[in-house]
Amino acid sequence: MVSGHLLAAALLSIAGPLLAGCARNAPVSREALVEWESRYVAADLCVASTRLGTAPDGVSASVGTLVVRLTDFGSPALVDHTQIVATPLAPLDDAAQPVVRREDASDRPVPFALTLRPGRYLLASRAFGYEGRSDTVSVRAGASDTVSLALEEYTDALRNRHNCRPRGFRHAGERACVTDQITTVLVLDRARDMASPRFRFGIGLPKGDSTDVRIVDDERICERAARLYGRDDDPPRRVVVADAVGFYVVYDAAEPVTLGELNQWLVLDRRFRVLARLAL
Repeated sequence: MVSGHLLAAALLSIAGPLLAGCARNAPVSREALVEWESRYVAADLCVASTRLGTAPDGVSASVGTLVVRLTDFGSPALVDHTQIVATPLAPLDDAAQPVVRREDASDRPVPFALTLRPGRYLLASRAFGYEGRSDTVSVRAGASDTVSLALEEYTDALRNRHNCRPRGFRHAGERACVTDQITTVLVLDRARDMASPRFRFGIGLPKGDSTDVRIVDDERICERAARLYGRDDDPPRRVVVADAVGFYVVYDAAEPVTLGELNQWLVLDRRFRVLARLAL
């Protein structure tokens, strides 16, 4: 039985086409599969910023100091309620360096100051309401270096708003059809819900068969559906297409079109006409 939440979400977004699309029969060109990456360059703050310094007099040359500043992507101010964990990446000279953990639960944060043996570390950083990040940093003997790390708010990280993660559009050599089992489970469940009588009648979809929903593995169908799923100027996409007998259900799990806080699910008829763009 289709859930009330799914039906309600669909009804809220069914009124009118939200995005424009054009079905073309020509296959996606290699140029289109390659050129789009230059449009999605990672923000500078996706990479740790290190300012080299020298340690005060009297500090042993057998250790180094790492000052860690955790900031917001949109402000140089320190973020509060933060945690960091510094883990050695390789055996260090003389004695083993233990994992170092620090936490600041105050509303008036200060930079973390870590005294560590020289070497390379995996620095894991977290803060309440922000996506965690992991960076490789180096500690220099007898030096005091400052590392600034910008944390993305959780919703920004989820949408990859600053391109800190590689984008999931279609690359050269990749198929338009996504058919792996892990990705398709959700789409199959959604398509079965949409093909159920209650859902179809509720939003006016054509007759379907919830017992005979299957994943499409035909590149011609997936390419046409992928073009219709996104905006005209979007890069080529890889999509899951479910055949619900009377219609197709299309979803891009890697780069979903966002409709507010929800994602777009596209419903097409057999002639690739858009029946609905659902926010789910």
